[in-house]
Amino acid sequence: SDRLNTRNMLKRRHYNIGDNLDCLLCGQHVEETVEHLFFHCDFSKACWDTLHITWPSHGNRLELLKQMRNLHPR
Repeated sequence: SDRLNTRNMLKRRHYNIGDNLDCLLCGQHVEETVEHLFFHCDFSKACWDTLHITWPSHGNRLELLKQMRNLHPR
């Protein structure tokens, strides 16, 4: 719903955040988007690992959530 203030979203809304859109959590030269922060960021992956959760390696956020729901039904 575009509510998380990622660097990508702030830039699209014309906030003055500079030209560097790199992820602040992992420090890689990867644009900070919702998908990156929750599913692909090395820092986030380490956090998910502590919960014993491994996300599929590809897909958009809705596809990833559906895949995870299918892997772990209630």
